[in-house]
Amino acid sequence: MLKHLVNSHSEFPATPQNQVRDSSTKKLEVKFDSDRTQQLLENVLQANEQPLPMTAVAKRLGYPKRVLYRHFPELCRAISAEYVKYMKESRIKRIEQCCEQLKQAVRQVYTEGIYPSEAAISRLLAKPGCFRDKKVRAALKAARREISLEP
Repeated sequence: MLKHLVNSHSEFPATPQNQVRDSSTKKLEVKFDSDRTQQLLENVLQANEQPLPMTAVAKRLGYPKRVLYRHFPELCRAISAEYVKYMKESRIKRIEQCCEQLKQAVRQVYTEGIYPSEAAISRLLAKPGCFRDKKVRAALKAARREISLEP
């Protein structure tokens, strides 16, 4: 989501440009540019790329996440909601891909004369850990039913 913004240093710097070093405490203080930060957050929200978590957005802007939430709670919640939505959609796609691979593996193992057990199938899957999901286990039962191994 932020790749094109990161490449353009004028729009999305790695750190804020309003940094002041406090000589008495030797800490780096960052002056908060509200208008510019709001515009950058709106750009992040409107970008048509992969959404990032709010922690990554805050890190790229150079401010703590809680500061951004304090000043722009609605924008931050919207960015977070987009990320959650993206993660849910990604999970569903992964499960669907795993189920499709599973069906192909069941057919392959069965044609070789081997019972399509979880162990036999997991050897053929790119991600054998997908059996942790209930939907994948249900897909295994359905695939066995298709080849008349289960009622």
